[in-house]
Amino acid sequence: MNDVIIVGGGPVGLMLALELSLAGVQPLVLESSTAIDPTIKAGSLNGPAADTLRRRGVDFGPGLFSPGGATVGRRTPGAKAPAPIVPPASAPSPTVPPASAPAAPRFVGHVAGMVIRADLVQWDRLDWAASSAMISQQQVQELVEARLAERGVEVRRGIRVTDVVQQGDGVRVVTDAGDFDAAWVLGTDGGRSVVRKSAGFGFPGLDGVMTGYQMLVKGEGLDGIPLGWNITPTGVFRRIPNNLILTAEFDGAPADRAAEITATDLTGAIRRVCGVDATVTEVISATRFTDNTRVADRYRNGRVLLAGDAAHVHPPFGGQGLSLGMLDATALGWRLAGVIAGRLPESVFDDYERERRPEAERILEWSRAQVGMMRTDERSRATGRLFRTLMDTPDGATEVVRVVAGDVVSYASDGGPAGTFADDWAGIDADGGSLYDVAADGDVVLAHRPGAEAPGSLDERIRTFATDAAPAPFALVRPDGVIAWAGDSLSADGFATTLGALGIVPSAR
Repeated sequence: MNDVIIVGGGPVGLMLALELSLAGVQPLVLESSTAIDPTIKAGSLNGPAADTLRRRGVDFGPGLFSPGGATVGRRTPGAKAPAPIVPPASAPSPTVPPASAPAAPRFVGHVAGMVIRADLVQWDRLDWAASSAMISQQQVQELVEARLAERGVEVRRGIRVTDVVQQGDGVRVVTDAGDFDAAWVLGTDGGRSVVRKSAGFGFPGLDGVMTGYQMLVKGEGLDGIPLGWNITPTGVFRRIPNNLILTAEFDGAPADRAAEITATDLTGAIRRVCGVDATVTEVISATRFTDNTRVADRYRNGRVLLAGDAAHVHPPFGGQGLSLGMLDATALGWRLAGVIAGRLPESVFDDYERERRPEAERILEWSRAQVGMMRTDERSRATGRLFRTLMDTPDGATEVVRVVAGDVVSYASDGGPAGTFADDWAGIDADGGSLYDVAADGDVVLAHRPGAEAPGSLDERIRTFATDAAPAPFALVRPDGVIAWAGDSLSADGFATTLGALGIVPSAR
């Protein structure tokens, strides 16, 4: 019997497999496709989600909100994320920076097709903006799958799962290649999850009211389509110079999302929404989507757990879904590994849902509001114009970038550092290492300031790290980068309890 079977080899399933492997569990990944799907999907990660990869050795060049785009590769030890763009304090106006100010980003995002004005954003109020990264979903999969191959984790492609059946202390996974048994099954198989449906999870929410297409096409008259995001009387569209086009119409959900997408379908959508007499002659890649917004009624049912789109779905505006799923994966991985090893009780799965469900519900609310403003009736458009007025202020632009960049992602309950994500703190050692270097193998890290000496008798699963940047003399950082505890002394209240909650000492829960 396998300890864990992960159903779904997309970025979330692969990231979960990596986290489990680092924690000493070798999962089996089952994926229906025979190769990474080249279809157009997400193209960016917010700051906290991009850092899930940075902590595992992947580096990015300039961030999504920094000038010059981004590059991807293995992380250089001690490399720092680019600093946010901060106009000088003497700038006479947030809208007219002096010539010596750093160049503003060309594009920082949109809300309901309304482009955020980068010149209004108060960058010094944001923590994670510069950490966001332009990276495609396919690149994420390639990078993580390469790491899994190095670690000997098996990703079995071309296997279609048709059912999961819970049997006492295990789960049977029924596939077209035979049955597989596991102690635990993780459903990361997307919005139409077979795992979720067959394991009996509810999936309440709202049905879609729109039909959208993302397409990479060739054709005639496409250069006549305006670039960027545009709002028209019949919908919303976006065009990028390589003819990567998105259209959204609000006359109902598609009758069959799985139906073949033809050049005729895309030509019709372009003409209706863009108002341009263009013709698609070749479909390179295309997807059809709607704005269903749903979240599972629970994230665990017996020995089956959900993460990513299997647990929550929403339209793809802003690429929030990939970021949401990557953080699901890192929040669940170390917990499940602790349960399998007997170091943690199964109640930690309640903590997983307690942390991650509010994030999913926040993104669903954000998505619903955007669709509400994009609809073509006059009341919806009036709401959009009001929002545009508010967003075209320094406070408004900064707040929407805070959401898009992931600055709002936090599990803190009292305003302190516990529950927030640790930045890539620089070490004080001469070799220039940083927190992410120390955390690369998925260990718990005890960060301490130079004057606060860490004991030499800690558990082998704890790495110590001296840094001037810790938020307190001592700070415990979880494998997923979250600060679990911070205090002045290791004898302070909460330190031993937090160790137990991390599976370092026997937990009393």
